[in-house]
Amino acid sequence: MRTLFITKMSYPPLGGSPLRNWQNINIMSKFGAVGVFSVFDQDSQPPNISAIDFWHHYNLKKIPTPYKQLELITWWLNQRGLRDYWAYRDSVAKELKQILSRFKPDLVIIEELWLYPYLKIVKNYPCKIIFDNHNLESQLFEKIQCGGQGLRSWLRRKIHLPQIQRDEQNFLRQAQQVWLCSEKDKSLLENLYGLNAHSYVIPNGIDVSYYEGVKLGQCLRALDLNNNGHNLLFIGTFSYLPNAEAAYWLMEEIYPQLRQIYSDCCLLLVGLNPTPIMKKAAQENPQIIVTGKVADIRHYLAINSVVVAPLKNGSGTRLKILEAFASRCPVVSTSKASEGLEVQDGEHLLIRDDVKGMVESIIQLWQKPQFKHKLVDSAYQLVKSQYSWENVSQKIAKAAEIFDDDFFPHN
Repeated sequence: MRTLFITKMSYPPLGGSPLRNWQNINIMSKFGAVGVFSVFDQDSQPPNISAIDFWHHYNLKKIPTPYKQLELITWWLNQRGLRDYWAYRDSVAKELKQILSRFKPDLVIIEELWLYPYLKIVKNYPCKIIFDNHNLESQLFEKIQCGGQGLRSWLRRKIHLPQIQRDEQNFLRQAQQVWLCSEKDKSLLENLYGLNAHSYVIPNGIDVSYYEGVKLGQCLRALDLNNNGHNLLFIGTFSYLPNAEAAYWLMEEIYPQLRQIYSDCCLLLVGLNPTPIMKKAAQENPQIIVTGKVADIRHYLAINSVVVAPLKNGSGTRLKILEAFASRCPVVSTSKASEGLEVQDGEHLLIRDDVKGMVESIIQLWQKPQFKHKLVDSAYQLVKSQYSWENVSQKIAKAAEIFDDDFFPHN
């Protein structure tokens, strides 16, 4: 089976969506040749590994000619100002046509709703199509972008929300399979659009062995903070609004209270596209560290830190929590951030939804090492047994049985 991924990412992967893509790329390589067609707003350094037949990356920022700038403006006007489909260009679509003709995939896996415009290209080729639906975007858009009282929110609700709902429903109908991150997302999808017999839960998982050096204390630390381990680590892509909102909550309410008790406390915000507010906070306070893109997240997980996941909005399941579990880092999370994971408060992590609870839980982990060790031991066993790539591979193999007659010979 020849599989082509159409993704919105760069390599190395950092953040939830790229890590999910990387998981699925590696797993599908077990079934046959894999190609990747990625679109993003920065350069990529694709890995040179035998599991991937080719990786064609298109950096949207390298659009030098006036014609291509005009193409962008025309596309934006056609979308009536909706910016979320930013990864589509006619010029990119032409390259995709060439890739499809040359690679001749049996299966094409398209990441997220925001790559839906490429579906019309893929449908012209004799292949099966999987819609890997990382988030239910219409629900997220309605909650996050349409929740205000101003004119902008009203226009989004009246103009953009129906457009997103229509595209999401059309994508669901035209794909041979739909993959979702959790049973909760599957139930929500059915509540929004009706029963979908070809939807499958393919959870976010991680390559647990990749974090073995962190777990064993053999991984170099990115920074030597020398502050008795009073560190907070938040990992994410900060162009994603729920992550940015979570970072502000950390900087403005949670972290200042901890600084009053532990003056050496450091806050590390690690990931792509930090906002101007985050950069300004780092300039004003050297104990707030904003990294931008990093080459290897393990060197930051190796810092003696409490990993925090203070999200109040969003959907899917949080790979940042699974990475922490595999690295034996203790986690304090909101209930929203841990949603979709089979975790229990007080056994695998601490779940708190207000500032006071967050602060008290972080202090508890700093002051009670035996309790912290018990928590991380249990979390490691959970990620190893339920969220490893081996476990996810079994679920993908089961979903692939629908294509059995086409791709898998019978004994």
